[in-house]
Amino acid sequence: KTKIIIPLLFLAILSLKSFAQTTPVEILNNRIVGKNYIFQNDIMANEFVFERRIHHSYIDSITGYATLGLRKLSKNGKVLNLNGLIVVFDLKSKTVKWTKKIDYSTSSLNQYNNIIILTKGNKTSRLNIEDGSSMWEIKNDLYYVNRDKKIGIGYKYNGLAGHLHTLEGINLESGETIWQRELNREYGWNKIMKLNDSDLLIVAGGLHFMNMNTGQGWDYETVTGKKDYTETIAKNVGGIALGVLTGTYVFSSGSNLVRDVVSNTIIDSSTIYFASREKLVSLNKSDGTMNWSYPLPEDSTSKSALIEQDSTLILVNKGYAYWRDKLIDFGEPFLLKINKTTGEKIYYESLNKKKIPIYDLKFETDSLKLLFTDELANYNLKDGLKGQSKMFNKDTYGTLSFFVGSQLYSKTTDPNPKYATISDSINYDVQTSLGKTLKLDKSFNMISEFNFDDLYLRQSIFKNHTFINKGNQTIVLDPHNNPVGELNISFEFYKVGNYLYDIKDNHLIEIDLSQIIDSKTTEI
Repeated sequence: KTKIIIPLLFLAILSLKSFAQTTPVEILNNRIVGKNYIFQNDIMANEFVFERRIHHSYIDSITGYATLGLRKLSKNGKVLNLNGLIVVFDLKSKTVKWTKKIDYSTSSLNQYNNIIILTKGNKTSRLNIEDGSSMWEIKNDLYYVNRDKKIGIGYKYNGLAGHLHTLEGINLESGETIWQRELNREYGWNKIMKLNDSDLLIVAGGLHFMNMNTGQGWDYETVTGKKDYTETIAKNVGGIALGVLTGTYVFSSGSNLVRDVVSNTIIDSSTIYFASREKLVSLNKSDGTMNWSYPLPEDSTSKSALIEQDSTLILVNKGYAYWRDKLIDFGEPFLLKINKTTGEKIYYESLNKKKIPIYDLKFETDSLKLLFTDELANYNLKDGLKGQSKMFNKDTYGTLSFFVGSQLYSKTTDPNPKYATISDSINYDVQTSLGKTLKLDKSFNMISEFNFDDLYLRQSIFKNHTFINKGNQTIVLDPHNNPVGELNISFEFYKVGNYLYDIKDNHLIEIDLSQIIDSKTTEI
């Protein structure tokens, strides 16, 4: 027996030593990544080159550590291996803190400041950011994490029954359950809103007010989707994958579920206004009791937008919802105006439009501009009637997608070029599916047309300087929109203190921004 045990122990120790070995990193200094236009100097960067492609990344500004998920590409360069490595790299000492193997077919990694959460199957654990060891492990799938309070919220896994509707508050330091509450999720979760330091409002099959310390609060339950939807569910009117916005958490609970049949939520000091598939309601903010409700047509109601105008509410029913991660034709567009105090109808206008959805809207003082597939139309908010409109040829322009805000910049052709946002307070800018950006006057007549690939998209504002990007070129503008330099970086980057970090394939690039921005400049 001794002869058998010793080799096994030896192999275990050898395996641990192999596991503890750090991933080789090549450090390259003084790589040219841009130019300072003012002093005509090259902008230099440090470069950390890892042995595998960086699949995902997170940089914690508190510890100064970069958490990297590394994966190899297949020989043809098209497929990522399912097996990879988690690497925590110390940006200050420029050394690898620790590594850990991960199977991406069964596991996922999320990080919130210095809190690293690893999910594998029905188990969730927290990894110590200093050495990668497991601090605790629970059978729970976290939906929300509060970094400051170090509280996670998710559903308890109940063995063969799976994940049911028992929501738990988890102490992220110890992994202990601090409270439980039943919260039905048959229509999925739509959104979480942080109301203050302790209170949340969860949109999931209605509205749920919750104190995250105790789990206590009120519930307003309603229908926010359609289950077992057997109609032509795969009719994809936009082919638009759902983007996850800050503070928005969408979890589907079934392949046949049509979800997000809700409006935004309007909250004032004492009242909450909200629309579901069933009705538009006014709720008492303190206890969730109903002040009034107005029934909505079940076959027509879909994703909607709720607008507050003086003493009234205008509900814009958009005529679409989401199935899995796709936008699909659902319901039909209509306008509804309601007295905010009494809940009485002022008007209801069906827009018909052959069930063509409203892709975007722009609210003005007394009117509403609605963007359909091939039409921009104006509606008077006083009576809901349609005013001027203009059709756009889809073969020429593509489908109309959304109104452009102030984030797009164009470059002047002057000898000393400047960059300026293309939007203004007078005209309308509309983006199309063919990559065209249309500038229209108040009567929707064409003023100019841009190719989206020729425009710059705003990335960030740092110390009064604006970063705008096109492809892999970022232009840095001073407060007067004069270009002061350029950087060869990706659209998405991290900023920690006065340093910028960019990811390219298996490279982590570090740029000291004082090379292009005066460190004495006031930050906004």
